[in-house]
Amino acid sequence: MSIRKTLVQALAFVLGAAALASAMAQGGAGPRVYQVGEITLDRYTVLERIWVGSGFTVFGVPTRADEAGAIAALKEEAASLGADGIVNLHCVNDEGGFLGWSGHYCYANAIKLK
Repeated sequence: MSIRKTLVQALAFVLGAAALASAMAQGGAGPRVYQVGEITLDRYTVLERIWVGSGFTVFGVPTRADEAGAIAALKEEAASLGADGIVNLHCVNDEGGFLGWSGHYCYANAIKLK
């Protein structure tokens, strides 16, 4: 019975690791990014406009080296607000920006589903 129990535990570990790898490949946990027209306005409430119109954007914006990193950072910010998703996602690349600053920057609305 000891061998059977060990085999079951090993199989459970392998399946768990495979599920984790799959989740990470699909963007991992956290708020989902909804595309235009994918969700109607009556299905969610906007919690906050992330990285747009706040006081700190006068002095600088949180940029990342690539667009994927900027979206990941935006999703982390939305998750910290308790958001279920993100809508109206826009990303820009500020190559050769003011004072030589450059990088990818994204903004969106963090939403809570009804």
